[in-house]
Amino acid sequence: MELLFDAYYKPLVVWADTFLRDVNMAEDVVQDFFFSIWNNKVYLNFFPSTLASLLYVSVRNRCLNRMDKQDVFHHAVDLDHVDLAFEEYNENHDAIVSKVLDEIALLPERSRDVVNGVFVEGLKYREVAERYGISVSTVKTLLGLSVKKLRERLNEELFAGFLLFFCTRK
Repeated sequence: MELLFDAYYKPLVVWADTFLRDVNMAEDVVQDFFFSIWNNKVYLNFFPSTLASLLYVSVRNRCLNRMDKQDVFHHAVDLDHVDLAFEEYNENHDAIVSKVLDEIALLPERSRDVVNGVFVEGLKYREVAERYGISVSTVKTLLGLSVKKLRERLNEELFAGFLLFFCTRK
């Protein structure tokens, strides 16, 4: 829970501020959100592939609920302000993807080929096996070893980014 808080608190406050336009209120919303996660032990049911979207959507919904209780016109969201937050998110996304691709490039050639085929190109195991003339079980073995190496080399945020950006695409 502490790692989750450390990794997501500041970005979620920035995200909440895009809606509320009040940093103190944004901090309150995010703190209440983390407190709720902790008290209800919701964190036990998180999946790495949906973690970021769950956090951002939950905070957005809490902000919208908070705004409903106030003067709606006073806190109307400026779309340029929201676009700026998405640009910041996209820059972070690009940096994470770049670092993950750099680590993939350091893998042995056959492992790199398998990882690129499955995660980057989105090929099925069978298709990767046919492309490189190896068995499907070899693809699975190389993929498992490669993911293990990536987990060891990448910090938790980057590995979560790897899971989020590559493993959930279909």
